[in-house]
Amino acid sequence: MAISSKRGHGRFSTTLLENNIISAKLCGSFNERGCFNYTESVRNIVKILNGEPFAMLIDDLELEGGTPEAYDTLQTYNVWLNTQPIIAKAFIVNDRMTKHIILQRSPALLEQNIAFFDTHDKAQAWLSQQLLQKCG
Repeated sequence: MAISSKRGHGRFSTTLLENNIISAKLCGSFNERGCFNYTESVRNIVKILNGEPFAMLIDDLELEGGTPEAYDTLQTYNVWLNTQPIIAKAFIVNDRMTKHIILQRSPALLEQNIAFFDTHDKAQAWLSQQLLQKCG
């Protein structure tokens, strides 16, 4: 008898930094439940911001990927995120393939002000510039 598990795979952390920057770190391989848990944690932070503009810093340096269902969940989340007051989103990745897969599997990202970087410092500098331009 096979037992299927709906447990979340993939590890993540989400934190609200100063200047309304949501910082996220994703590690490992995600299934649908793991991706749902991640997106719900971000949604909860956005609720706390109560309509204030925000930016996101996504550390994908240790991300290994996800199941097709995980990417479907990510696409649904990004469609929702496009209705929120997001100013910019910076991804930190270490290879072009990760960038390509993220953009291919979640085309709603193309409606956001996004950029990809290979270091935290470059990503944070770009986010600070975007926030300054949009929010003063």
